[in-house]
Amino acid sequence: MSRQKKETPRLIDQYGTWDEVYRKTPQTELPWNAGKPDPELVRLIESQAIPVGRAIDVGTGPGHDAIFLAKKGFKVLAVDIAASAVELAKTNAKKAGVEVAIDYRVESVLNLSSPGGTATFVNDRVCFEVLAEEDREGYARKISEVLISGGHLFLRTFSEKEPPGPGPHRFTREEIEGVFSRDFDFLDFRDGVLAGLRQAKIYVALLRRK
Repeated sequence: MSRQKKETPRLIDQYGTWDEVYRKTPQTELPWNAGKPDPELVRLIESQAIPVGRAIDVGTGPGHDAIFLAKKGFKVLAVDIAASAVELAKTNAKKAGVEVAIDYRVESVLNLSSPGGTATFVNDRVCFEVLAEEDREGYARKISEVLISGGHLFLRTFSEKEPPGPGPHRFTREEIEGVFSRDFDFLDFRDGVLAGLRQAKIYVALLRRK
C-alpha cells in the first residue's frame, strides 16, 4: 500500500477519484494541463512523420490534444475514465469548433471498445504513468489490439530524472522497454519536459506496432 500511495497523484489523494479531481479543480490548476496542445505532439504531427488517419487520445483530460488532432484531419476517439474530464473536453472542443469531429467516451483505457486494429495512431500524454503496476502489460496489449500493424503510439511519461515526491511513478527506460518491446518497436526515445504548471521531466517515446 505504501508504494501505491507514493505513485498516486496528489490531487487523487485530496479528492478521491479522477472524476472528483476534474469537478473540483479549475483546469488552469491541473498540473498536467498545458492549456494548449502538447508541444511534443504538435512537433511530431507537423513533421508529417505520422500520416493522417484514425487517432485515439487516451486520458484525454481537458482535450487539447484531441482538438489539435481533429483540426489536422484525424478522425479522433477521445477517452477518459472521468466523466467530468470528458465534459470539460467537450466544452473546450465546442469553443474550438471541432466538437462534432471527435467521438468522446467515458471509458477505461484498459477496456477500450474501439474495434480492434482500426486506429493508426494512439496519443498518450501521461496516461500510462498513472496505471497500477499490475495493469501496465494489459495496457500495452490493449493498445496493440486497437492499432493497425505499423500504427504508432506516442508516449509521454514521467522519467526517473524527475525528483521523488507526489505524483505518478517515475519510469526508467528499461521499465518502459520491458512493457512494450514485445509488441512494439521503438523509433524514438528521449528526454523531455512536460508542458504545464509542473514542468516535470519526462520520457518522450514514439513506438510502432509490429
